[in-house]
Amino acid sequence: MRPLRLRLLHAQNLSPRLRLPVTHFSTCATRHDLRPLTRRLFKFPTAPTPSTHHHDLPSFLSYAERISLPQTSTVYVGTHYEYTVLHKLRQCALTLHRVGGRDDAGIDLMGTWHLPERERELALRVVVQCKSLKTKLGPNLVRELEGALRNAPVGWRTEQTVGMLVSPREATKGVRDAMARSGYPLLWMMVERDGTMRQALWNARAELLGLGPLGVETRYTGGDGGGDLSENVSTEVALTWDGADIPDMDCVEQDLERVEDQWAASWGVAPSEKAALLEAIENLCLESSIPSGADKVSASDRTKVLQTMQERARQRHGE
Repeated sequence: MRPLRLRLLHAQNLSPRLRLPVTHFSTCATRHDLRPLTRRLFKFPTAPTPSTHHHDLPSFLSYAERISLPQTSTVYVGTHYEYTVLHKLRQCALTLHRVGGRDDAGIDLMGTWHLPERERELALRVVVQCKSLKTKLGPNLVRELEGALRNAPVGWRTEQTVGMLVSPREATKGVRDAMARSGYPLLWMMVERDGTMRQALWNARAELLGLGPLGVETRYTGGDGGGDLSENVSTEVALTWDGADIPDMDCVEQDLERVEDQWAASWGVAPSEKAALLEAIENLCLESSIPSGADKVSASDRTKVLQTMQERARQRHGE
């Protein structure tokens, strides 16, 4: 059994041998959200209602310019940082949504974490607090995060939920000690305001959720390509899983869609009819609606589902 201690990994204490190039993540089109069908099929919690004014960094910047929001204001700095973190953590297989508003229960971002071995219906729930603060970071931040976890929406109030603190500053000793003592699974990420990740640490309680293979490597970019580091070389850290890169959310979404199509095919249904298939299964209150349970459906239930789809198709065509 692993010792009950805080696991701390960051750029300053990693071996110089890990001089790996910066990962170039997927450049395919990004939806920045899972489809409602995907959420229903894999039992992911419903995403919070987005702001009516903005939903990502570009739309926020447009909104801020339109209303002449000062770039030095607390609202501008905080919201800009939250969207920066949201975009950065997509590279680590997190799909997050900005909460905001008076009834946010102290939560800035929330979503799901699709790590290898924890993807699909086993994805972890994540509650994030972003602390873009100039003041000293103390253990009170950990207590605030614990309170946010206790008051999280129903879909995130589970034993498979992790709390994450993100700040452009390193965790202090007080924060590290408070995390180590906490009975909640907690992570700390140091992400600078430009999106560069500098530090990642988590407590033993997080490892009990199956995060043992999670690790951190330092990545180098720039320089002359030689063996020696130069002043032009920049570094950042990247999360890994069992020593390999974690697939980013673009890759995760592609995998989920592939599994959805295979699931539909196992019913003899075209991909375009996935929504109708799921609706028929839900209307019949079948338990095995997720792809991993498709082979557990009885022949009689399978017949009922397909008959229901046929009836609804005739109704749509006015037959």
